[in-house]
Amino acid sequence: MIPAQVRTLVPARLVVFPVFFSMISEIIAWIALLGWNPTSLWYGNSALLAATHLITLGGLMLALLGMGWQLVPVATGVRPKKGWNRAAEITNYAAIIGTILFTSSLFGKMGLGSMIGGILVILSLIVRSIFVLRELLFAKGRKIIRIWLVFAEFSLWIGLGYGIILLANRLGSPLIFLQPFEGIADHVAFLLFGWVGGWIVAMASILVPMFLVSPEPNSKILAGSGIFWFSGIAFSNPILWFLGVLLFVFAMMLSLFRRIRRKISSDLRVALFGIFWMLALAILLLANTPLIITIVAAFAIFTLPVLHGIGLRIIPFLFWAYGFHDNVKEAPTPAQLINQKMVTYSANSTPLAGFLLVGGIYFQQIWLWRAGILLGIISASTYLFVIFLTAFHTWTAHNRLQASAGTRIKEQ
Repeated sequence: MIPAQVRTLVPARLVVFPVFFSMISEIIAWIALLGWNPTSLWYGNSALLAATHLITLGGLMLALLGMGWQLVPVATGVRPKKGWNRAAEITNYAAIIGTILFTSSLFGKMGLGSMIGGILVILSLIVRSIFVLRELLFAKGRKIIRIWLVFAEFSLWIGLGYGIILLANRLGSPLIFLQPFEGIADHVAFLLFGWVGGWIVAMASILVPMFLVSPEPNSKILAGSGIFWFSGIAFSNPILWFLGVLLFVFAMMLSLFRRIRRKISSDLRVALFGIFWMLALAILLLANTPLIITIVAAFAIFTLPVLHGIGLRIIPFLFWAYGFHDNVKEAPTPAQLINQKMVTYSANSTPLAGFLLVGGIYFQQIWLWRAGILLGIISASTYLFVIFLTAFHTWTAHNRLQASAGTRIKEQ
């Protein structure tokens, strides 16, 4: 019997499979960045375009896809309705295949592969979104957090619409004539800040208090934050978005001040750093900072640290829950299954790589840019290795317990 605290867990493969591919995509993205330097034109550059989508589709989308299959049941507090696991299986495969086809085509001339890949990605995200909305709209509890997730899903639909327009324009069949920078800015805003940012806020509001044993962020402050956050995105108003970020950071700080577990581990520390970095990111937008600097800062100093930090906490817990659900008392703790020194290194080096990238662009220094890329490759590779090592430790500990239980039975 699975204990009560893990009854809402989905099969681990639904989370781990897409997250594994997201880690691979992130490593390839860092390597692809070597094909661009901060002194050259960025718009339309194939290496930068490929790296960007390897991070957005491969690193961020697949990570949110996998973690989302588990986060929604946590947010609603109940098992998902019929068809959830099957939809997750199909969607995961379609999204991974689509990501591979689409991003690989960006290194050369876009054509049939990019069209098929783009269609698979879009369809998989739409199907996933329908199932997510089905769970959220008819659930009870955590009302404000569920509303955040609903608006994040609406942002996804709008962002996908801009993506279709930009893809059609690039393939030579324009649907709507948009100014390139205007279209990219809206595409980034709805997907990166609306969808990814909305999910990060929801994940942080549930998981950080859960792991630190503190109250979840105040629902009234969180509601006000959501109004400003999504209004700022919808109306392209950085002042409104800044107010939304400010309110959310304030709500998170109030929650942290009331935590019972005083010590904050390195994985959660870097996740919180990414969350609080949103304030600096909002200031960059207010200051009308060049778009390329804002995008790089958003990826490498906001989203990736948060997802790495949360991933380093969620995935080992999943391994533990399914490895020892029938013998919790004798099982090692999740913290004992993971190499904390490697976690600390991987977590801390991710935002540092982002700062080096931003410095390389701002000062147009190729050595800073490449130092950031090298650190990013090492950080992403360490992240992947930590997860593999944790899986191995879980497997060996599980086998030892099984052997020990078998020996006791024979002795009796």
